[in-house]
Amino acid sequence: MAVWPFNRHEVTMEMIDQDPTCDPYYDPPGWKPAKWRVTMSFFWESIAKPPGERRYVNKLDRGLLFYLMMSYFIKSLDQKNINNAYVSGMKEALHLNGNEYNYFTTLFNVGYLIGSIPSQISLSFARPSIMIPSCEVFWTVMVMLQCRATSAKYIYVCRFLQGFAESICFPTMMMIIGSWYKPEEIAKRVVIWDMTGSIAAMFSGYLQAAIYTNLNGVGGFAGWQWLFIVDGVISLPIGLFGFFAIPDFPTTTRALWLTNRDKEYSIRRMTEVGKKGTKKMTVKRFFQIFTSWRFWAFITPYAAYITGAGTYMNLWLKAVGYDVQMTNILPTIGNAIALVSAYFFAILSDLTRWRWQISIATLLPYVFGNLVLGIWNVPFGWKFAANLVPNIGSSFFPQFMAWISEVFQDDTELRGYLPAIGNAIWYCQYAWFPVVAFPAEKAPHYPWGYWAALGLTIVNIIGIYTCYLAHMWDVKRRGLVVNKYGLYVDREELVDYSTSSLDGIKGGEITGNVHELGSIDVERDSDLIYPKEK
Repeated sequence: MAVWPFNRHEVTMEMIDQDPTCDPYYDPPGWKPAKWRVTMSFFWESIAKPPGERRYVNKLDRGLLFYLMMSYFIKSLDQKNINNAYVSGMKEALHLNGNEYNYFTTLFNVGYLIGSIPSQISLSFARPSIMIPSCEVFWTVMVMLQCRATSAKYIYVCRFLQGFAESICFPTMMMIIGSWYKPEEIAKRVVIWDMTGSIAAMFSGYLQAAIYTNLNGVGGFAGWQWLFIVDGVISLPIGLFGFFAIPDFPTTTRALWLTNRDKEYSIRRMTEVGKKGTKKMTVKRFFQIFTSWRFWAFITPYAAYITGAGTYMNLWLKAVGYDVQMTNILPTIGNAIALVSAYFFAILSDLTRWRWQISIATLLPYVFGNLVLGIWNVPFGWKFAANLVPNIGSSFFPQFMAWISEVFQDDTELRGYLPAIGNAIWYCQYAWFPVVAFPAEKAPHYPWGYWAALGLTIVNIIGIYTCYLAHMWDVKRRGLVVNKYGLYVDREELVDYSTSSLDGIKGGEITGNVHELGSIDVERDSDLIYPKEK
């Protein structure tokens, strides 16, 4: 096997047998973190991990997490730029009227809806490291083509195809994150990954303001056209980088930036946590997923997530007389609020493991915002606050997905199909809900739209608590036990490596040196490794 230049000095098992200290994941006996490391671990847990594991997690962060952040950044940037372009001259240039602005979002959502299930099925035949970057390059082309738009219909086609290509992004990336990180690591990574969406929305506002000021009219292109061009220039290299950066899953990875030792260590970590590898997607397996109560119980709160408050702040600002620059800049205050609150909730989630409780807490700001804007006849300051406060709860999806990653840690495919179908239902609702509840000609006052969003938020809260009760009932019914990571697993699948060396995993298989509390059989099917179902 060829050795990637970065891994030229890769350590082999033979070398480790002769000198254990040359193992990059060797932890000195009796090692304890310094007090400053323990303190800083509240903000970033890997700081207090043993040297070997800390080295591994840092490598994952530099490779996998960095790419996922950049990828989600361009996804959000390319998705949200239509809002900034609309209020920066596109409406007048294309003579848009009525609900055509809403239809831009609707056609994107329809494309996303249609692509959600096929994109997940495609992962049974092609690796994420091929599918995701290919889709990123395609949607980047669609974004750049929008700068040549001469009518609303042209935008409709581009937005539909862009949504179709982007449908693979969120669910597959969530599935990948959940396959590489431990429970105490996952919430902060998911939130940081999701926070790049807020950064992108913030960046898009500043970018459009700068473009409108400096590039409007340059080369015969208006400021709103330059936004699509610049977005494409930013997105294309990140999409191409994905072919190298995405490691797929621990049991199937061919990432050149991971050594063989890294791959062995990855399987060990996930086996000990209780997470199983990917399985072949058959017709039987497909129907098992979609006939499971677990799927339908958790899809309800996922699909009921309708924000309402804060979504149309830029239209409200334009209606009350703010200029183009301030209409683009002021909503970024909400993005800044979202960044701070999201990380606070992530720290709290990883420390306390109150996954479902924090998911509910993130919905309460939407209750406030939708209630105030539903009443509407309130002072200007209350309306301003009602548009900004909901950003405190913008990390609902990351918190909910961190919980799902633990509840479904025994089923990789379910962790992928749940957000895929959830997104499909969610985008299906958004294909008609904004047009009906928040029609453009009614902006900025929507008589019943915010009340509808408030009702769905309450349904969401009830749904999450119902999922918790159903999950605990299932745990009791199946006789599951809690492992040392706080996850519910079958008793016979408890595995502890604390008394064994890394030799317990060689070539992606569990061998005799692993101390097992129960009996685990490992089954290899092609390049997939997973515990046999009992």
